[in-house]
Amino acid sequence: MSERVFLDTSVLLRYLGNDDPPRTWAATELIDSDRVLVISGVVVTEAIHVLRVQRTATDSAIVAWLVAFLARENVEVIDADKAHVAAALQHVMHVSARRIPDALIASAADQAGCDWIATFDEGFASMQVPSRLL
Repeated sequence: MSERVFLDTSVLLRYLGNDDPPRTWAATELIDSDRVLVISGVVVTEAIHVLRVQRTATDSAIVAWLVAFLARENVEVIDADKAHVAAALQHVMHVSARRIPDALIASAADQAGCDWIATFDEGFASMQVPSRLL
């Protein structure tokens, strides 16, 4: 059985970027290993924020990178189904890239077996779990 390693957002960002070669190398060595890599929706959300704000990546580039990362066999999302997360990310790109956090919330609600999502957000959209405005 391979080791299970929870990845902090900083490791994902170093894997994607090449702004700190020694850390990029260390992140790449870990991610390309046979270890089971565990992330959470919070890690994904933080990565999206940093990529948008600090690195000015486009939403389509962010989604493409995240979907490719989630497709790796050694990656697990602890609080959502990774296939649902990837599908939801791809779906929101056709609706509005600003809805990426909604996709992550919907995936977590689905993973938790929720019947519906309570929200005040009139624009909330979910492919998996219906939402209800309160």
